[in-house]
Amino acid sequence: MTLAMLTFLLPLSLALMTLVMGMTLELSHFSRLRKQPRPLLMGLLMQWLLLPLLAWGLIIFLALPPSIAAALILISAAPGGATSNMFSFLANGDSALSVSLTALVGLLAPFWMPFAVMLQLSWLGVAADTFALPLAQTIAQLVLICIVPVVIGMLIRRHFHDWVIRYQPRFKQLSGLLFMLVLASLVTHNLPKLPSLFSHAAVAMLLLATLALACGYLGAKLVSCSASSCRSLAFEVGIQNGAVAILVAYTQLGSDELAMMALLYGIVMNLPALALLAYFKAKKVPDTQAAREC
Repeated sequence: MTLAMLTFLLPLSLALMTLVMGMTLELSHFSRLRKQPRPLLMGLLMQWLLLPLLAWGLIIFLALPPSIAAALILISAAPGGATSNMFSFLANGDSALSVSLTALVGLLAPFWMPFAVMLQLSWLGVAADTFALPLAQTIAQLVLICIVPVVIGMLIRRHFHDWVIRYQPRFKQLSGLLFMLVLASLVTHNLPKLPSLFSHAAVAMLLLATLALACGYLGAKLVSCSASSCRSLAFEVGIQNGAVAILVAYTQLGSDELAMMALLYGIVMNLPALALLAYFKAKKVPDTQAAREC
């Protein structure tokens, strides 16, 4: 598959996945969060402040080279994704909170992510030469991928509710399959550049995911969120949308190396996420406690 096809199919497949997520949403999801803002505000705070702090802590503590440091910055600025919703559901978390927070952060990502990445890369001292991010173009692309499909999906659900409920599982499977095929083509196209699972980069990605999961859970407990909200916020903070990071790295920063490290993150992040899921499954929480809202 040629580079031009990958550059076209990667954002297309991501937009289709976002469209399918939009078809799971209704305005009531967002009104619910307005009435119970504590988990929402805590999730946003940890997404936008805690994750960059964790990334910079690892950059400094591990004395990471600029390329790996830039990858951590890119991933920490990415929004959450559908994977966090899946883990939240399997862990008996607050699925409505998880889906709504994912959608909200995704809707804000076009305006937050480019500025956050550009600013932090300038702190790293590589923005002007090695990794130059075209701000306006990046915002426009993320709007088309993260906002427009969600709005269209919500409109489709509103006007064709029964049809959406009937066929939504198939849409999710088809969009996921297309995305996996594009990622497989991306890996094949750049296989010699893909970092090893035992590389310095993999250790940094694994530590970022592990620390983010733990801090997401403990941060939610710190402000007395319910058990179900704590579980959801752990995965919302701990699992970032590697696909968006790959997209920005590949199409805007023009860096195969960063894209491959973002892909590596998408692989290794599942290890601590599965471990935390197993912990939640083993830890019995009374239904009355899980049902309490923040």
